[in-house]
Amino acid sequence: MEPPSPASVTTTPETRNWAALPHDILLTIFLKLGPCEIMQGAELVCTTWRRVAVDEPALWRRVDMGTASPWARFAAAGSGAAARAAVARGAGQCEAFSGPCDDGLLLYLAERAPCLRSLHLSSFHGSNEILNLVLMKLPLLEDLEVSPSQSSNTLSDGLFESTCQACPFLKKLTIRFSNVPVRHDYVYGDNLLKETIKGEIPMMSELLSLELFDCYLSSKGLTTILDYCPLLESLHIEGCFYDEMDADLRGKCARVKDLTLPNGSDEDYELDEDYEWDRQFYKMYCESWDYERWATVDNWGMDYHPQYYYLGNELHYDI
Repeated sequence: MEPPSPASVTTTPETRNWAALPHDILLTIFLKLGPCEIMQGAELVCTTWRRVAVDEPALWRRVDMGTASPWARFAAAGSGAAARAAVARGAGQCEAFSGPCDDGLLLYLAERAPCLRSLHLSSFHGSNEILNLVLMKLPLLEDLEVSPSQSSNTLSDGLFESTCQACPFLKKLTIRFSNVPVRHDYVYGDNLLKETIKGEIPMMSELLSLELFDCYLSSKGLTTILDYCPLLESLHIEGCFYDEMDADLRGKCARVKDLTLPNGSDEDYELDEDYEWDRQFYKMYCESWDYERWATVDNWGMDYHPQYYYLGNELHYDI
């Protein structure tokens, strides 16, 4: 009997042992992933990968939990638990945080990440008081962005001024007073332009870049910004400028390398035509949506994993 030809012999493909990858290679791979990719994917592969994810603070120096979106409130319970776990894994070495945030998570950041240099609060569900308290506990903070949630009504007037008072050594500051697309035909009636920039800020001796979106700006407010931010290189303001500029103010503006100001009065205020929001639809959307009902794990379609579990109204992650 003749032996089988080589072509007829089937070979079993070699099974890779992913757990056997060297630690330094695994760390290099994980550094290319974000916290969500690690927590919901890579660390679930095997015990070895899980150990790298949990025990390497270098992976958690920059925690990006996603940008602001209209759906951020619905995922608040899960993202808050994941964010806490990610920051805790940084073992005090976290230098940058970005994602949806509320007062509780903000206080947690102040306690567990005192070395923060960059803080981007997208869809922020919090108060001025807690924000200012936390900012005063972050002496190394250089880059701050605050985008209040469209459903938040706890941020009082004076957000810009109070932020400057709490953190006068920022190098970059961005505030988006209205975190939803706005049509100019009803923006004022629905009070979505949230802030009037009046001035009264401390000396911001290190501020290089300032961006303010959806605000009223007076000549006094603009003058104060230019006078109290002597190193300002970039100033971008969107909204309404309802005063006239005199020669002195125009001269101060000329000192800023990159300058963008509102076109003029509210009659001149126009927004991108891509925003097709209808007033009645927006009001119905805000008034009828049951946030608490939809801010649950069951409605996200998420799988349950050993690394996180659901208790009451909060999704918990093992650290």
